[in-house]
Amino acid sequence: MIYDFIYLLLLLSGIVVLVENRLKRIVFFLSIQGLLLVIPVYQTHEEDKIHATSLIVMVLIFKAILTPLILRWAAEKSKMNESTIPRFGYLATMFFLILGLVLAVKITEGLNEQSIPIHKIGLIYVILMVYVGILCFVVRKNWIALIAGFCVFENGIFVLTLVLDKGLPFGLEFGSFIDAVLVIVSGGILQLSPHMHTKERKI
Repeated sequence: MIYDFIYLLLLLSGIVVLVENRLKRIVFFLSIQGLLLVIPVYQTHEEDKIHATSLIVMVLIFKAILTPLILRWAAEKSKMNESTIPRFGYLATMFFLILGLVLAVKITEGLNEQSIPIHKIGLIYVILMVYVGILCFVVRKNWIALIAGFCVFENGIFVLTLVLDKGLPFGLEFGSFIDAVLVIVSGGILQLSPHMHTKERKI
């Protein structure tokens, strides 16, 4: 099913954000993930074209364009090293991912597929996407990578809420874009507080 493939791509983009060491690529794949969010929005709001269109515009502005641009601006202004260093190696990260897969399968075992607009496999991908965002807080220590991980987590929660409730009132959905505001604040903190990060020559 095409939607399951989109959810897989959302998960894979989150995994790239988790394991990638170069900031530009992290920001790029976060932007790709923002673009992919358009599909779940359309899936859960296909009967309400006006609502779907307005929400898609917000997704594109906040998640696909604004958030990645601000992250890149903060990295450049703070003169961060292009290469990031994770706390754990790839083997430890892979172990955490496998653990998350087992947990996601367990969570979805008792769910009725008729009650949600996606198959169980798609739901597993979405739950794993949320888990990957949480994992970024464990694995990452670079500030920009941590903020990107939070965005992956928030994007996962956004999709999970959409598919479980089959679309929410517009006001509640608007609240899910709070990550863009937090990114702006975090970027400002990084710019005004150079002691919070190491100024190194870019690679």
